[in-house]
Amino acid sequence: MSQVISSRVYSFLVMSCFSLSVVAATDSSYTHNDSSENTVINIHSSLSLSGTTIKKRFFFNVYRLSHFMEKPKSDFPTKDSLITFILNANTQQRIELEFLRDVTREQIEEALMQGIEQNNADSDLSKIKEDIERLSSGFQDEVEKHSTLTLSRLSQKELNVFFNNTLVVKTENQALADALWSIWFGKDPIVNTEDLVQNILVN
Repeated sequence: MSQVISSRVYSFLVMSCFSLSVVAATDSSYTHNDSSENTVINIHSSLSLSGTTIKKRFFFNVYRLSHFMEKPKSDFPTKDSLITFILNANTQQRIELEFLRDVTREQIEEALMQGIEQNNADSDLSKIKEDIERLSSGFQDEVEKHSTLTLSRLSQKELNVFFNNTLVVKTENQALADALWSIWFGKDPIVNTEDLVQNILVN
């Protein structure tokens, strides 16, 4: 009985605190990496680490989140002004997520939508939900501890998604990219955004 309760509590904790994205589908705005050769992630050397934080739920570490971006040419006097820039600028950015616990594809999908809904309460998210389902449909059912998920935003519209440094999907879907970024940088982010922008503010 105690094992069943612990399992249910753990699933709740993961889903209620997390967020990310994954694979693709048949929609014309998506491109699968169907090649037998893996496409290894191309890390943009021009991107600087803006900050890192760990998503926790009570005493659980769920994942480590790092944000990279092109160093802005202008200074930002406040955290809020920098976050506004991150959300709206047509600039290259990358979010890297390292899972610190084993999770499932279903937990990722539900947690993603929870984070998006939390920051877009007044929006029609039916299409975004379909996009998230398409992305997660190609993700592994069981995601092991220390697996990595990388969201590489080449512009406002262009989004590449990597799993364990291997390209799994390319899309030009600004609404989806905006929704994903809102999870961590929106009005009600699920992590401490000050940690994610600290390096840029200090420098």
